[in-house]
Amino acid sequence: MKGKKLSKEQLREIQRIKDRKFNRSLTLIFSTLLLVTISVLVFYTYGCDTRLLYHQWAWFGKKVPDEWTCMGNNLLQKHKTQRYQYNEKVYSFCSEKDFNHLQRHFKEVAIVPDAFSGDSINKANALIGLEQKGKPELVYFKNQDTFNKYYESNKKSIAVANKNQ
Repeated sequence: MKGKKLSKEQLREIQRIKDRKFNRSLTLIFSTLLLVTISVLVFYTYGCDTRLLYHQWAWFGKKVPDEWTCMGNNLLQKHKTQRYQYNEKVYSFCSEKDFNHLQRHFKEVAIVPDAFSGDSINKANALIGLEQKGKPELVYFKNQDTFNKYYESNKKSIAVANKNQ
């Protein structure tokens, strides 16, 4: 069987169709690669901020790990903090400046009231929680009981506020 010979015009049309398909594929691949590159760069640039926002919401009502807290300014941090030992207790600070402040003003920095009972406690021995959902402010608790009561009362007050709206 003899193959049909195509005219030059038909061959050009077939080549144009193939070129369009190739160009579409190339454009799709390039666009995907560009989108992935931009996503990686944005996450790399704002990754710490994203992690902080996640922690502010996910850790509300749960014990906050010490290594994410700064006991000098009582805030949740974007990055893990350094641990310092003072008076045989371990404290977490985001900078050496905050630790030096603890050494100079120990009672004002290290001793805080329990967020629920009001009893004086040392931050190094305390359970740490978030004061409000979505906010970086920390609160300290003497034990698991006051920790649980604080968040139970907080849930009730939020439910009452939502009911009144």
